Amino acid sequence: MRQDSLTQITMTQQPSPTSSFYAALQSAFDHFNADLFESKLPACLITLRSASRVYGYHHAARFISLTGEQIDELGLHPGFFTLRPVESVLSTLVHEMVHHWQEHFGTPSPSNAHNQEWAIKMEALGLMPSDTGLPNGKRTGRSLSHYIIPDGVFLVSCRKLLASGFVIPWLDRHLPAAPETQVETVQKLKDAGIEYEVTPPPVFKLPDAINGKATVFRPAPRKPSTRTVLVCLQCGTKAWVAPETKIVCGVCNVAMVGKESA
Repeated sequence: MRQDSLTQITMTQQPSPTSSFYAALQSAFDHFNADLFESKLPACLITLRSASRVYGYHHAARFISLTGEQIDELGLHPGFFTLRPVESVLSTLVHEMVHHWQEHFGTPSPSNAHNQEWAIKMEALGLMPSDTGLPNGKRTGRSLSHYIIPDGVFLVSCRKLLASGFVIPWLDRHLPAAPETQVETVQKLKDAGIEYEVTPPPVFKLPDAINGKATVFRPAPRKPSTRTVLVCLQCGTKAWVAPETKIVCGVCNVAMVGKESA
């Protein structure tokens, strides 16, 4: 067989970047489903969507097939794969898998995505719910994070997965936050007595530049606000306006004043 034919066959046998990326995430889902959920979780559709404020989300019955079958979405934000240790990324996957579990085997609250049932399950799996991501934070609420419990069942399971050779094969070059924020988070956890060995975030292992071009792109610094807040002293209505703007409350018909003057 000619060498160019051998090369062509080899190339066609290699999985595409898309296949390898999603295959890695599916393998992590399957591992935790077997290890933490007794393989009871139904299939879901894992998606990647860029965002700067949340690590992931679960959306029940988000997708539908042409035959009418509905399936839940488990969304992850790839910019944080670059910014956070792989253990933290995988903890987000399990965080959303707990939502998936509750949707099918528990009682989700329409007005509160993170209720007491969800919090109890999270802690049982080795992830402590916290609205601040630090000890002593609120355990329930609409917007909630968590931190990994040292030597909890999640971390034991996660280390087992990593020891099997698991890696995330592709990393988003556009960071949702500055790398220093991850260092600050780790230090805050240490100061609170939460410390365990984790894999260094990929952003710190990548070279600063390749062929003279930046490897990753940091988010642009936020510009200071050019608006001021006016408030109605009678009904409390607020308005965000350009400096020196003068307006009257349409409800009370009185001049609104700067918030610092109220």
